[in-house]
Amino acid sequence: MYKPKNTRMAVSLLLSILFLYSCSTTKVLHDGEYRLAKNTIKVDDKKFNANSLNAYVRQKPNTYFIFGWNPFLNIYNWSTDDMSKGVNRFLRKIGQAPVVYDPSLVDASIENISKHLEYIGYFGSEVDSKVAVKKRRVYVNYYVALGKRIPISSITYDIPEGEFAEDFEKDRKNITVKPGDYLSESSLEDESVRGSAHFRDIGYYGFDKMHYYFEADTISNPGQAALKMTIRDYPRSSSPEDAVPLVKYDFGRVSFSHAKTVKIRPGLLEDLNTIIPGQRYSEQTVSNTYSRFSSVGVFNSVNVSQSDAGDRKVDCDVSLGNARLQGFKANLEVSVNSTALIGISPQINYFHRNIFHGGERFDLGFKGNF
Repeated sequence: MYKPKNTRMAVSLLLSILFLYSCSTTKVLHDGEYRLAKNTIKVDDKKFNANSLNAYVRQKPNTYFIFGWNPFLNIYNWSTDDMSKGVNRFLRKIGQAPVVYDPSLVDASIENISKHLEYIGYFGSEVDSKVAVKKRRVYVNYYVALGKRIPISSITYDIPEGEFAEDFEKDRKNITVKPGDYLSESSLEDESVRGSAHFRDIGYYGFDKMHYYFEADTISNPGQAALKMTIRDYPRSSSPEDAVPLVKYDFGRVSFSHAKTVKIRPGLLEDLNTIIPGQRYSEQTVSNTYSRFSSVGVFNSVNVSQSDAGDRKVDCDVSLGNARLQGFKANLEVSVNSTALIGISPQINYFHRNIFHGGERFDLGFKGNF
């Protein structure tokens, strides 16, 4: 019986897929090796997102992207260990090697997950694993029993006196850690990052999250935590002898440097710069200047270095690396219309990113159709 050409092609393709799917994915493994087929994480609390723990598993299996199948894994297994043959090198180049199960990484994963759970506020969590082996394939199941969460009953603050204390009091309504929240290192870390960024934006140059200290009393009132937030004038990596008063700074000298081969119209650098000598220091102002210079195609790198110039002044040096200012781009498009006519569209473009020495971009293109 006659079969249409399209039907024969479809059957042939289906048979090829079935053949590829049926090929071994463990043939290249050596004696004593097993392929890691799947990781599963089960948490005793259904409200907890178990998938969020996948990032802390140290060994991941091969990915599956076609209905739970990876054809490149099968292709790799067509090869042999004889790399003197070009066909084996080719198969391993386009294929994907199986992930060889490493039991030591299971233990490392358990430790990773346990540390992460404690970091986000689940204290005393228990993590265990069970390994199943089927036809040289390993299936690892992680079982998580979440630990106890401790609510914050109260928060007290110990802040250096002076102008900083006044600015801290103004910012208290924005503090993200509040009584009633669950105690966790992650939330304290987030608050120290937020708070230090705020104070740098209002003039406290050099102030960072390392100036924050936290103490949690969970003994006086079991089941709850009395939190104490302390800000000191020296970071956690230093000692009181290294203390520097928390004071506000102003911008000092601002300088610019760039390759002499780049011709820039006078005034362009000043127009892009938002750092004004004598104004209050702000990290956001520095970031804005960085963004403005980066948006101009004349420079391929921008670096704003800052230094304490003394007398509560911060000097800024803006270093600019020149980009490729001009060149040509070519493109070729091929299309077929409904009447099976082939069309070719060549295109060439000339560009210049600093045509008038002020960061202006000039583009000129030519396109043809055949």
